[in-house]
Amino acid sequence: MNKSSRTILVIIASWLSAVVPAYAQIESVPDKNSEKQQITLSTFVVNSTQNKGYTSTNNATGFKTNENLMRIPQAVTVVTRDLIDDIGAVDGSNILRYAGVGNFFAGESFALRGTRINYPLIDEMPDGAPYLDNVNLDSYTVLRGPAATLYVNAALGGTVLTNSKFPLPYNNYAITAKVTGYGTYRLEADLNGQIAQVGAAKFTYRVNAVMQRGDSYFKNVIDHRTVIHPTIQMTWKNTIVRIARDHQSIQHPSGGNSFVTPDGKLFTGAGRSEGFYPKNGMEDFQRDGWRAFLIQKLSDNWDLKVSAQEWWYSRYGSIVFIAGGINWPAQTIGLTSRLNDQNVDDRTIVADVNGRYNLGKISMQSTFGGTYEHTHGQSRLGNWVPGVFTAISVPMANPGMDKIFAPDPRNATVVTPTGNNTYKANAYFQQTVTVIPDRLILIAGLTNSKIRTNNIANVNTGATGASVEGRENLHRYGVVFNLTKQVALYAMESTTFSPTNGRDINDKLLPAVKGLGREVGVKTLLFDGRLSSTIAVFDINLTNQAFFAGVRADGISYLAPIGRVTQKGFDIDLAYSPIRGLQFVGAYYHGKVRALREDVNYVAGSDGDNVPNSYSGQYSLVGRYEFQQGSLKGFNLGVGYTTLIDRLLSTGNYIGGPALVSLGTLKSTGANLNKTSVIKVETYHELNLFVSYKLNNNWTLRANIENALDEAYVLGAQASSFVDPSLPRTLSVSSTYKF
Repeated sequence: MNKSSRTILVIIASWLSAVVPAYAQIESVPDKNSEKQQITLSTFVVNSTQNKGYTSTNNATGFKTNENLMRIPQAVTVVTRDLIDDIGAVDGSNILRYAGVGNFFAGESFALRGTRINYPLIDEMPDGAPYLDNVNLDSYTVLRGPAATLYVNAALGGTVLTNSKFPLPYNNYAITAKVTGYGTYRLEADLNGQIAQVGAAKFTYRVNAVMQRGDSYFKNVIDHRTVIHPTIQMTWKNTIVRIARDHQSIQHPSGGNSFVTPDGKLFTGAGRSEGFYPKNGMEDFQRDGWRAFLIQKLSDNWDLKVSAQEWWYSRYGSIVFIAGGINWPAQTIGLTSRLNDQNVDDRTIVADVNGRYNLGKISMQSTFGGTYEHTHGQSRLGNWVPGVFTAISVPMANPGMDKIFAPDPRNATVVTPTGNNTYKANAYFQQTVTVIPDRLILIAGLTNSKIRTNNIANVNTGATGASVEGRENLHRYGVVFNLTKQVALYAMESTTFSPTNGRDINDKLLPAVKGLGREVGVKTLLFDGRLSSTIAVFDINLTNQAFFAGVRADGISYLAPIGRVTQKGFDIDLAYSPIRGLQFVGAYYHGKVRALREDVNYVAGSDGDNVPNSYSGQYSLVGRYEFQQGSLKGFNLGVGYTTLIDRLLSTGNYIGGPALVSLGTLKSTGANLNKTSVIKVETYHELNLFVSYKLNNNWTLRANIENALDEAYVLGAQASSFVDPSLPRTLSVSSTYKF
């Protein structure tokens, strides 16, 4: 941790501590407002986190059990709705960076323990959309480490679960209006109520909706959103049936279009508001779907949950981007253009059964089930008829983007649409045995997992391409040993695999990935639950890794293989409420991600090759104080801080980048090899200030200052020329009316 980071953290702690003594001398007590508590009908029922603060000690998602987090041999963080509302961001990556989660690009793309992980799951079912609004989410569950025995194709670094809002057993209606300093305005609705009661069956509903319009900070950019998520629920005796409909329409940039300098700074030489987007270059993103759930309490100790969904999304628009490369000595960038026309639809069904029982004096818990998923993708990446758009080179400092227009999508050349059908399935069994009550717990899980992708060379004719298939038996073993009721040690080992459909620059399929993850850690739950923490040390190995290396001249993205990758390090997450009204949550990660090849004689002192899109450190801290009495009662003051350290980006077509560094020689030929060329991104410091005031039972006012330090930094990045830039210091204000 460098000096500036320590200074910022001291400021955060000092500010919150300074306002506490005069107003808070009361011990923390649990919320006893039972009228608005979701009753846990089943192991699989998820309690709402709204109005519950920043912490949760139970985990109804993540391991198919509503288990106390102290009994789980893995690091788990629950990001509550209160924390989401306080930070104020509306997409996943900008929320979860305050919970120790990195990103690949700004949106629904995440990274844990130094490398990218897969897209999140919604209600424990796959959700592959790259961009989504979080208005319909109650919370996020962050699983650090392997979870592939329970979730098909889960990454070893971790998994993010999104937990949707569902009907609550009371009427609650809220309308929120929000505006930013640069002119974006947003209206949100959260409507929850009773429909009817027929005999013992109770029918309830919940509707979450958004309309977002107005101006954006960056030139030629809009971020318009129309979102609606209605849910209907029936509760009858020991049964819950829930049906949800999803619709999101977003007009926005298809990805980051900025770039970094050779020394890793965000380039701002053309002005802070220049994002290098042309006129009419926004993407039309549409995502629709439905979800259905049956939660059945079979007996006092056995529960069943069946979930099913279908979702589909489309991405359409003409884009202009820096595929022509960066020429730093000449101070120019090369712009090219293509048509984006992609469609994906997905169908999933998941069944889970959980039971608790005793064998003699030994407490047991069995969880078993399976998942089946079918995803169909279709892509038509088009070029342009002659004369529509010619690749050009423009000055970095004066690109003239207002004079460059993205072509009309109707002027694309006729191209052959390609696609794929991917089938994923698993069947799992997990056993938890309490060998010594309140002392020793053993967990073992076995999974048979199969993934097959049939590529389609021509969607119009049905001509098939290469087929990729893999089947593996995976395992997860864990142990939890309670030193006391407040301190537990744990250890865990788990495996994963994934046949990849990625291709190299020559359009050749890459081999399947296999992985092994091990970790040990300690968990604490001290001071009557007011201080909880997890410290984990991990060692992850993945074979056949590759990174996003760029876009070919024909507009097709490609990967570059780098061999076996190791991730070693440690992470910490904690939540602390020293007194009533004051809460802190924080996360810290430090590690090393390196690529290793068996066919290379490394130079002396080398610890392996660079891994693009990796990072070596991250930490975050969020604190909030709610005044309990006196004239300031009703005020909440808070601050959030986050940083990402040593992010590495591939250079691609970058002239004038960092000098090449020797890696070693090939064992077979003795030929010299250089390390993978990367640019190390400058570490950023994001400070977010927020305040809210509950005027009365109906009105709540809120203000946020995002990027209070006004740093220009890399918010997200796929490569050195595909960068999401940060906003400058931004003020937003909102008001919520409840009735």
